[in-house]
Amino acid sequence: MEKDERYYRGYLSHRYVSRRGLFRSFISASRHSEPLPDRAQPRAPLPPGAQPAPQFYQHCDRCQQCVSACPMGVLIVNEEGYPQLAIEYASCDGCQKCITHCPSGALLPQAHFDTGLRPIVGEACISQQRHCRSCIEACSSQALFLSERGLPEADNARCHGCGECLIQCETQAISLIPTA
Repeated sequence: MEKDERYYRGYLSHRYVSRRGLFRSFISASRHSEPLPDRAQPRAPLPPGAQPAPQFYQHCDRCQQCVSACPMGVLIVNEEGYPQLAIEYASCDGCQKCITHCPSGALLPQAHFDTGLRPIVGEACISQQRHCRSCIEACSSQALFLSERGLPEADNARCHGCGECLIQCETQAISLIPTA
C-alpha cells in the first residue's frame, strides 16, 4: 500500500493517535520494500461483516460509503476500488457504521463483532526479555495470554480481530492474518 499525504491526513484525523503509533508511522513510512509478484500477493482483508469473498465482490458496487463512514479510518480503497480493512495505525472498534452505511448488501450485520483477522506473534517479541506484555494488557476481549515459550498467543475463540494488540506492539512483532 502506497502511503501518501492523503493517507497520513486520514490517519491523523482519528479520534485517538498514540505517540507510539505516530512514531511508528514515520519510521515505517521511510522503509521501502519490494512488492511481491502478483501471484504471491496476500489477499487483502475484507471489511467487518463482509460476505464470503466471491459474494462480497459480486455485491459490492464500490460506492465507498463504508470507507467514508468508518470513524477509525481503518477501511481504505484498494487498487480495484473495493474497500479493504487496513489495521496498521488504528484498531477497529466494532462500531459497525461501515455495515449500516452499505447500500449494496455486501456487508451484513454481525451478531458477534469479528474482523476475521487473528494475531500471530513473531520471534521479534521482547516479552521474554523485558516482560513487555503491552499487547496482553491492551486486549479488551482478554484473548491474549503467555504461552509456555513466554510469548503472547491468542485464544481464537475470544479474539475478535480488532488489532489493538498490533497497535500496541512497540517491536512490530505482531501480524494479523485472515482466519479463512
